[in-house]
Amino acid sequence: MFVSRILRIVAAVAALVAGYAHLKLYNDGYKDIPIANIGTQFLLNALGAVVIAAGLVAPLVVRTLPSWVRWSAPVAGIGWSAMSLLAFWLSRTSRGWMGFRDGPGLNPAPEAALSVFPEIAVLVCCVALLIPIVTTELRSRRG
Repeated sequence: MFVSRILRIVAAVAALVAGYAHLKLYNDGYKDIPIANIGTQFLLNALGAVVIAAGLVAPLVVRTLPSWVRWSAPVAGIGWSAMSLLAFWLSRTSRGWMGFRDGPGLNPAPEAALSVFPEIAVLVCCVALLIPIVTTELRSRRG
């Protein structure tokens, strides 16, 4: 239980840091990029980070939540961080992310690092949160 609490808090804080980096880039001019609504994607990424952080912390604050809340936020965290990391990686390739190319490496600095490393932390923490949930569910189904 203690490890689960720590993982939830770390993942929530990491999501907020990455969300902040995306919001900062949005305000610093990404909102004006005409390619594939990149600005809107950055804004939605920041909003998603807040929603995921709230979902991760909710079971620690409210004890009477439906059971699906305990696993839905980590699943959403995995999807959000994986898509963010994929978009970051593709935006550094010759094809770009939906035609948008950024980079190279961890540029723009420091925002790229402030998004990539926390997104990796969210991915790792959320996978670690799901392992006991999935194994418990599998054991209960076996009887």
